[in-house]
Amino acid sequence: MTHFGIVARIAMIVTAAMVISQVAVLLSYLWQIERSPLPPFAVANRIAAVVRLLDRTAAEDMTDVLAVASVEGFHVSVLSHVPATFEDQPSTARMRVMVQRIIDGYSPDRLVRSGQVDPVRDESVAAIDFAVELGTGDVAMFSISDDTTLRLFNIPLGFLAGLFGIAVAVIAVLAVARETRPLARLSKSIDELGNRIQPIEVKEVGARELRTLIRAVNNMQERIFGLVGNRTLLLGAISHDLKTYLTRFRLRLEMMPESKHRDRAVTDVDAMEQLLDDALLFAGDAYSNAKIETIDLNIIVDHCVSDTNMQTGLVSFAATSVPLEVCIPERALRRVIDNLISNALRYGEHASITTEKKNGAACIVIEDDGPGIPPSDLSLVFEPFFRGEPSRNRAHGGSGLGLSIVRQILDAYGGTITLSNRPEAQGLSAAVCLPLANGPEAHHHLNLTRAG
Repeated sequence: MTHFGIVARIAMIVTAAMVISQVAVLLSYLWQIERSPLPPFAVANRIAAVVRLLDRTAAEDMTDVLAVASVEGFHVSVLSHVPATFEDQPSTARMRVMVQRIIDGYSPDRLVRSGQVDPVRDESVAAIDFAVELGTGDVAMFSISDDTTLRLFNIPLGFLAGLFGIAVAVIAVLAVARETRPLARLSKSIDELGNRIQPIEVKEVGARELRTLIRAVNNMQERIFGLVGNRTLLLGAISHDLKTYLTRFRLRLEMMPESKHRDRAVTDVDAMEQLLDDALLFAGDAYSNAKIETIDLNIIVDHCVSDTNMQTGLVSFAATSVPLEVCIPERALRRVIDNLISNALRYGEHASITTEKKNGAACIVIEDDGPGIPPSDLSLVFEPFFRGEPSRNRAHGGSGLGLSIVRQILDAYGGTITLSNRPEAQGLSAAVCLPLANGPEAHHHLNLTRAG
């Protein structure tokens, strides 16, 4: 079902109102014509008077008399015979009889014919042609047309009224569009609320009710970001205190004699510290104050792969020959790539990375040879602490927040991530796309971030 915008809805309402009013006027006019047609007496008398005048006019004066007798809406001409295309219309019998009686009063047995009736106006005098026989044997042709149409600057007044109505409707729609423009800006601001680091105040303009709504949304933004800030502050304080105790615990472990139990305890402490760091990063935004840079995606991926291969040597990288410049803090981009590489090597033995330019975006594709993810879990793995079964569980390590953090960072800078199982081989494919630095989407998200 199609849902129209508010401007389109109001435009349709205005248009429907105009159409209904015009139809009502037309029906009223037709009803009036039917109930009280224009009285034909004056026209019949005028025709008879012109016929008497033409009967008494000499041939050399006929042209001048016809010019004087013809006025707008009442044209007179003299022909030698009635045109073959002239057809009598039964609907004009009453008018024809009236003209016949007036003429018979001074000259009986004159031929009087009438025809060419406008079916809309019916027997209105503005729709009838007459043929009246003259004493000379010629025929006087009367064409009575457009007599009831009022004109302004030689343009029918009804046509001008229609143009005026259309102009009023266009002006009304433009005025409505102007009044609803703040509502469109408000809708856009609300839609982008989740991708901003700080609230952006929407200017209070428009009608009183709209100003009240905008003010309420601005206050809601302040409260939401205030709650997020308080949550981040609380988690930061808790993380700091917990890290203090973990540091003390680590020092005590270091002073213990070496054993497998001590090594396991140190590993657990490292995992706890990693979990705290990831939880704090996910709950807040560690990169909110980071400098946004225009960087080449190929260079950053190459650095991340080199750092990983210094320890494992299990990652291959094939870069595109085209520079892929994106606008994002370097630390944030490194975190995305490192998390995905770590995830690939955690569940697979090798990882391969390629970069490409696709649909105006810079894309990274990271593939592993692991067990993949069940199709039903592909959309769930981005949820915090979600672990698929049976292969993706805590036995493989990790905090359970890696993919959640990746998507959170990408959302903040206009990027996307798509997971899919490799159709040609075993393993998972992660495709990350970021707007190119010279594209409109990148500028849009850059402005949002700077506004914060």
